[in-house]
Amino acid sequence: MNILKATLYTGLVLSAALITTPTLAAKFVAADTSPDTQACMAVASNKAYKLRATLRDLRTSKAAINKLQCNNLPITEFVSLYNLNKSANYLNIEATTRTSIKDLAKVNMPTVTIITSPK
Repeated sequence: MNILKATLYTGLVLSAALITTPTLAAKFVAADTSPDTQACMAVASNKAYKLRATLRDLRTSKAAINKLQCNNLPITEFVSLYNLNKSANYLNIEATTRTSIKDLAKVNMPTVTIITSPK
């Protein structure tokens, strides 16, 4: 009986911890339909398969994407700012060498980021 109670309490504590875990995901919105913005949106998706498909559709290479600027930031800073680790790994960008301080007490509201590319 004590094992059942302990398991039940542990399950309740773990589920409560998972529910209250902050998810500070940014929502990205494309400002236009230019190829550069499409590439930035693919990087922002943080999905390697989507990035690979977009590169194929745009007939461009990883080297060209590494020279791209998203929201007037070099691609290395862009992936670091938004923690786009999967995109960084696919593009062979070392994003783990930077140190930053995050405010964990921040309100748990997703931010909407409009993606633009230089014209």
